[in-house]
Amino acid sequence: MKNNVLQKPDYLFEVSWEVCNKVGGIHTVVSTKSIAMAREIKNHIFVGPDILHDEYNVEFTEDPQLYRA
Repeated sequence: MKNNVLQKPDYLFEVSWEVCNKVGGIHTVVSTKSIAMAREIKNHIFVGPDILHDEYNVEFTEDPQLYRA
């Protein structure tokens, strides 16, 4: 018998250049999508390059305790 129950992943990683790059409409799409995805998947993790070396990025908060070991 088939299992017709849809399962959700525990974690969803999304890798994109635009995660930390606030240029163009793609960043807006990623930002809006994160709000919608938060309702469905609790652990939606965006991964992208930190290209704002000289500026403070309000969307990124470093956790120095994360993966300390």
